[in-house]
Amino acid sequence: MPIVYSEDKAIFESVVTIQEVDDLHEWLLAHPKGSIDLAACEHLHTAALQTLSSAGRTILAWPDVEELKQWIEPLLTTQENK
Repeated sequence: MPIVYSEDKAIFESVVTIQEVDDLHEWLLAHPKGSIDLAACEHLHTAALQTLSSAGRTILAWPDVEELKQWIEPLLTTQENK
């Protein structure tokens, strides 16, 4: 499973495709204080990135894949995360 959900965080693993976006959106709505762990994420579909960007959540860990981190960090960094 590319995203593992708990009450307080969503952990992204491996490749997150467009198929995960609906569940991600539902989890974000149901858990307004939930945070995001991207450390093990290797690829993130742009629809998932847009969903995260609009949610403005705290990012607990950025991707270990440096190219992915460099691409998404500026897009997901909110004033709270700076």
